[in-house]
Amino acid sequence: MTGPRPAIPPAHRQVLSEALRAPSAHNAQPWRLAVGPDGGYQLHYNHLDYLPYDPDDRDAYLAIGAFLETAALAAQRRGLHMSVKPSFERRGSDLLVGSLQFSPRPAGATADPLAGPAAQRRTNRHAYDRTPLPAELRRQLTGLGCVLAPPRAMARLVAQASTLSWKDRRFVADLDRWTSADPAAPAGMTPAGLPLTRFEWAMLRLAIRAGRLPAPAALAYASRDIRLLARAQAVAVLGSADLDPATVVDAGRRLLRCWVTITAAGFACHPISIAVDRPETAPLVAAATGLPVPVAVFRIGHPRHPAPISNRRPLDDVLLPPPHDRRQ
Repeated sequence: MTGPRPAIPPAHRQVLSEALRAPSAHNAQPWRLAVGPDGGYQLHYNHLDYLPYDPDDRDAYLAIGAFLETAALAAQRRGLHMSVKPSFERRGSDLLVGSLQFSPRPAGATADPLAGPAAQRRTNRHAYDRTPLPAELRRQLTGLGCVLAPPRAMARLVAQASTLSWKDRRFVADLDRWTSADPAAPAGMTPAGLPLTRFEWAMLRLAIRAGRLPAPAALAYASRDIRLLARAQAVAVLGSADLDPATVVDAGRRLLRCWVTITAAGFACHPISIAVDRPETAPLVAAATGLPVPVAVFRIGHPRHPAPISNRRPLDDVLLPPPHDRRQ
């Protein structure tokens, strides 16, 4: 029997609640937290939220990195500094990623310019207008490890990857698990997050129930993303040196900074990473961009419509029992 969870200071609770706004593939939110005996927090990756179509856990580690960077920027907004001690210790199905500590931000320390815009970050899947991307924004994204790729070329690779993926039952099973018609679902993709008409939503559910689709039907279902990508003012591909967990977590932190940088410039982005998910097309993306390991693809543009706020689990639902209780 476990005892009550240790109390979380109000400022820490605010920061951690804001950190839960971090993006994750399929909005799976694979992070879990445990309050440590030293007043810090252990960050875990929950394998119960494992994606079968993510066999190397790339998407999960990107999400963990995005969580860390979102938490660090949220701490800045609250006058705190967050430090991270990585560990990557696996026990059965549990992976301890590392430990977080919050402390007062040193007097006179310069606040991160992305701390404020991070609170406004959203994934925007709507169509964008024709406003060109500013040269300074392009420079900033390049500095964060992105290559700006030709939109039409990337759209062709997405079309190829989509055709392959809709034949893959693992891909369809992931969509089935993480797509919900309940607008109040705390995780996964809901009608509010996916800008689909009722007809398109019904067709998506039919496709999922079918389990796999022939190439013509797969292209039909992927046509919206392919069209949006081909018409984008810019498409960015983020790279990583390798797929070591620590390296991909760092890439996730850079990915979050890319998206907040885009938000700060008054633009929006929409991840369409299926071309780097497929082993058949990922090498083609690498060859087209010169990146050793491309880990994320996203279109960028000036939004015509605001994006909805996607659902998140509340903080209490991602808290684990204290470490000593879980060892019993």
